[in-house]
Amino acid sequence: MESDKDVVVDLPYDAESFAEKHGITVRAAEIILGSNGSSQIACDASARAFAAAVAMRKKQWQRD
Repeated sequence: MESDKDVVVDLPYDAESFAEKHGITVRAAEIILGSNGSSQIACDASARAFAAAVAMRKKQWQRD
């Protein structure tokens, strides 16, 4: 039997709070939320991947 502390709650994000949490623009947050649904777990993972890709691209631009 599951106790209340064993249940993972995966509530949807709103774009503004998601953008603020991950330090991205509201537009980028809207795109991530739209493509991944509103699941916090899926969107947090996508935001980390997005941030890594942006950092990699920025590093590449600095070399060019």
